[in-house]
Amino acid sequence: MLNSFEAGKLGEHICMVRLMKLGYSCQIVNLDTVDIIINWQDVFLRVQVKSSILKGRGGAQASHMGYQFATSHSGKKKPLTKQQCDIIAFVAVEPERVLFKPVECLKGQVTKRISPAKFIKDDLEQRSLQYCLDRIFLSN
Repeated sequence: MLNSFEAGKLGEHICMVRLMKLGYSCQIVNLDTVDIIINWQDVFLRVQVKSSILKGRGGAQASHMGYQFATSHSGKKKPLTKQQCDIIAFVAVEPERVLFKPVECLKGQVTKRISPAKFIKDDLEQRSLQYCLDRIFLSN
């Protein structure tokens, strides 16, 4: 069983591989609240990677299983905002899948629970990252 540090490091590498397979130039940087930098059309995007293994809530019944992500920073339960990063990469470690979300979608949440069903969608990484890019560049 992975501890949280190992799951986090593995999640960063899973995210990096998924981005590279999609053709993005990127690098793991681990700088404050930024884990990965993506160079997209000469614009640098800051990615915070959050990793989780499948966990039960209120018992181990399949209907209660999900991925629980801490979306805060600095150990003080401060929510991530646009000042810290542009994109949150939610990594489900076991299936090695990544769901990208613009940081604004967190709306101040310090935890996020995501159903396993969200991670089995076709083209998940490509579609969710494109959604982020559209939100980031259409809002500017």
